[in-house]
Amino acid sequence: MKRLALLLACALLSSAAYAEPPDGEGASGPVGEESAPKPKPKPRPKAKPKPKAVAPAPRLPEGPIPYTQLQNAPVAKTDAHTSPAVVAHMAPSVSLPPPPVIAAVPPIVTPTAPSEALPLSPSVTHDLKCETQVVGPKGLISKGQFYLEVELSDVFPEDTARFKMVMADPRHQSLLKDTACETLDCRVTISANYYDLYNARTKRGAQLRVTLDRHTGAYLARRTDGKLPLGGSTLIKEGPGEYEEGYCTLQKRPEKLF
Repeated sequence: MKRLALLLACALLSSAAYAEPPDGEGASGPVGEESAPKPKPKPRPKAKPKPKAVAPAPRLPEGPIPYTQLQNAPVAKTDAHTSPAVVAHMAPSVSLPPPPVIAAVPPIVTPTAPSEALPLSPSVTHDLKCETQVVGPKGLISKGQFYLEVELSDVFPEDTARFKMVMADPRHQSLLKDTACETLDCRVTISANYYDLYNARTKRGAQLRVTLDRHTGAYLARRTDGKLPLGGSTLIKEGPGEYEEGYCTLQKRPEKLF
């Protein structure tokens, strides 16, 4: 019975606690209003962006467009994805520079052989007047003139001839005076461009070569090595040595040089 009485007392106490508010006022009083949560404001809906107006892609012409129409036609603004063929048709006209003027090429002229300044005829004795100067390692030695007597060979006129120094200035130290050609006839070898007047040892043992240009008349005599000493067989080298240069022309020798 005691237990039943305790249970009833507990039930009465719990019902009384739920029936009255803790502050002695009703649930609808000011205390109830302050404790109630405030409602949150609703978010405003975002405005949707309007879609951009896309220009329609230009249509390709069915046939070729005349060039006169393209010059005055307005150029339409197209999107980046325009077909390259359409862009090529809408390109503005560009003035091209005039073509370069090509100079006329002169005709090719076949070179002809130079005329022979010293033509020698066979069976005829020719006189050559030569004006030369002798130069040594230290400079000019002498200059003057002399005459040569030249005659072509009767057997081989195109290959060989003979010559001799017949008249020379006594003050001129010509290199031919050191050869036997001043008193004897010397052999001449004829080539396409030169008369090889002399190519042998001089009376003093030096090697001397004398050439005469057939086309210009240029005369050149040059010593190519040293002298051969008496009683010896070894050449003494003396460097380039002396040389003689000048020009010869066909001219009849006078009776007297001075």
